Amino acid sequence: MTATLDQVYSSARSLPRPDLGALVSQLLGELSQPLADTTDAELEAIADARESEMDSDPALTLSHEDMLAFIQSRSR
Repeated sequence: MTATLDQVYSSARSLPRPDLGALVSQLLGELSQPLADTTDAELEAIADARESEMDSDPALTLSHEDMLAFIQSRSR
């Protein structure tokens, strides 16, 4: 049986936030292009935008411990 995009999406949305974040990070990592031509100012703007997102809804962010656990799990 082949899963449909809607089934995969529904299953992914039911994951705990840390697992959903890890999935999104992995998918974006596989789809992203390198930032080779990105200036320091552009990278700083990206970081500032991300920080603003986290400030606006802290519940959507991963804890430091969860992020470290994710990094450790990826390095094995």
